[in-house]
Amino acid sequence: METSDTGQQNLLLVRATVNPTDAETGQLFLLKGDATGENLNLEISTGAQLPAAWHYDDQPFQLKILHFNDLHGQVARIGRNENTPVFSKMVSRIQYTRSTYQGNPFAGVLVLSGGDDSIGTPFDLLIGKTPENYQVHAGYRLYSKAGVAASVLGNHEFDLGLDLLAHAIRKDAAFPILSANIKPNRQLENACDPAAIFYLKGIRIGVIGLTTPAATLRCRQGSEFEIVDPIPVVKRLLPIVRSLSDIVIILSHLGLSLSSSSASMAFAGDVELAQSLPLGSVDLIIGSHTHDLINKSGLDSKNVVNGIPITQAGCNGSYLGEVDIVLRDAPTVANACLNETAELPLDISFDENYVQPLLEQLRPKFEKRLGRVMESREIMVDASYNVALGESALHNFVADGLVASCRAHELAVDFGMVDASVINSGIQPGKDFTYGDWQSVMPYSDTLILFTLTAKELCEFIQDNARRVDILEEPHQERGFQYFSKEIRYCIQSSPTRSRIKAVDIKVKGIPVEQDTDRIYRVACISFFRALSRNWEQQNMPLLVFDPKQAQGVDTGLFVRDLMSEHIQHYDGISSAGGALQDGRLIVF
Repeated sequence: METSDTGQQNLLLVRATVNPTDAETGQLFLLKGDATGENLNLEISTGAQLPAAWHYDDQPFQLKILHFNDLHGQVARIGRNENTPVFSKMVSRIQYTRSTYQGNPFAGVLVLSGGDDSIGTPFDLLIGKTPENYQVHAGYRLYSKAGVAASVLGNHEFDLGLDLLAHAIRKDAAFPILSANIKPNRQLENACDPAAIFYLKGIRIGVIGLTTPAATLRCRQGSEFEIVDPIPVVKRLLPIVRSLSDIVIILSHLGLSLSSSSASMAFAGDVELAQSLPLGSVDLIIGSHTHDLINKSGLDSKNVVNGIPITQAGCNGSYLGEVDIVLRDAPTVANACLNETAELPLDISFDENYVQPLLEQLRPKFEKRLGRVMESREIMVDASYNVALGESALHNFVADGLVASCRAHELAVDFGMVDASVINSGIQPGKDFTYGDWQSVMPYSDTLILFTLTAKELCEFIQDNARRVDILEEPHQERGFQYFSKEIRYCIQSSPTRSRIKAVDIKVKGIPVEQDTDRIYRVACISFFRALSRNWEQQNMPLLVFDPKQAQGVDTGLFVRDLMSEHIQHYDGISSAGGALQDGRLIVF
């Protein structure tokens, strides 16, 4: 990126190498530079002159876009005894669609990913923790073999740390990774670009990438980066991309809307973005981040905002999205739908040649024994793993494990707490327990946060927490209920009227909290904190909506999943000695 003497920031259009597996896409051009500046100027490098705009001459062009998002590395679902194919089924649809359009000069296919391409499955083990022990990014490797044209940086990409992320992109992504609203960073140089222009059978398709500013501002190895408000970025970038394109698509990892409750968001979602843009300036927004199923059975008018269709395909590879854009004098989205992956046939060749070798590479790590689960009805957790009705032995185990891990790493804390939703699957008592099993229980790379609370703040926080407990007469909702380590003991006086629920007899290390009013407590918690409770909070204010990641919070960069694996190994499994018990620390009347 260069800044001219007039204060303009130059975006350079360069010729790039298209994914060689994507035979349909003839040419690829990338916009390089800082797209977050206020005065953007386009420069074209030698050899990067784009062909002229497409001219409609009685025969329209049909562009088929296949898209998926938030796969989180779920290229296959790994079980103890057998694996369920996911991405190989999506590839069957991709290959079938390509073969249908092959040889037709007036039809083409583009395959796009909405980001969060890793973090959340055992395949993360193959990525490693540093470039030195990196093996493979399963998502990027398989996307490359399937002919994916581009992806966008999702918030979970940054969980890797910028050095490892850039290394994974350079090693395994044979397609551009996009994000226009991330400020240039030394570590991501030549690994991420603001936008791409695809030249496909005479059609120029511009794709702008956007990343949610809610992505953490600190990641591993002390890497720092800045993600800015996407709306002014898009408004300044659009005239340039529009001048180079016949069709303009925004590949967004912003989330559907600021009213969404399924993920943290900032500044704008796709709805707010569409509302802010000039009519007709963008032809389609392909969304992600909030895991919504949009246009499942066809294009719904409620998903067309300010003339811009918005779509999204759920998460974890459950659906493959399709959008048809018909280009005459101007582009028109003719249809959109979602294909259920489980109902698609399997691409046997792709699965055998590319997925199975990764599974074999992963198997020894996945099957590494951590210990044994104790025989106890208290530890049995199944479909109701996150229902906050009272004390939970498994949540107690995680909360106590946080405190033990802090002390093992010489981090002084008074107590720990975990969100009810941190447990994602059940465990079987009396069985050997592997790393892969624990990966299912805690699949995401959440980090350890340390922060402080005064005695008064702790009382207020526990009172607020008590009002989030489940009431038997009500269906379960995510309310952000916290479970505490054994240092905290209290009772909840329940009531059918939530506002009358009270926390009483609050003690810290056996001392009533009101007897130590000058005390400041150091607390350990997980970075995923009440992230799923926003919708409920909005309907039940006033509440203490507390954020441990405020200024007083410190993100240690330590992954809770790894800390808990060490804790399990230390106790040779999940046992009462490690905290897996109900000891009366929480009593609900």
